[in-house]
Amino acid sequence: MAAAAEDGDSAVRTVIVRHAEYLGIGVANLVMTLDPDMVVLGGGVAQMGALLFDTVREVVKQRVLMVPTDRLRIEASLAGEQAGMLGGIALAMKRGQVE
Repeated sequence: MAAAAEDGDSAVRTVIVRHAEYLGIGVANLVMTLDPDMVVLGGGVAQMGALLFDTVREVVKQRVLMVPTDRLRIEASLAGEQAGMLGGIALAMKRGQVE
């Protein structure tokens, strides 16, 4: 989808931007609640590239007014499409431990 948007497919670009705006609203809500230094987006979403990330960053900047966003980093997971699987494995391993 990202390649199609970059190649000029306006319908695909519109869909990516719309969904990035919704994602940006969710990230803004998290930022207002938790005030993190970084938000990491993983899985297939992280593969969408600059169009998605620039849109999310802009929405966060517009919607988060009560805490500074200058230091906030919104980045792609280094795990790429395997992020969900790796997170599931980590969760399963943690639940198997006795505390």
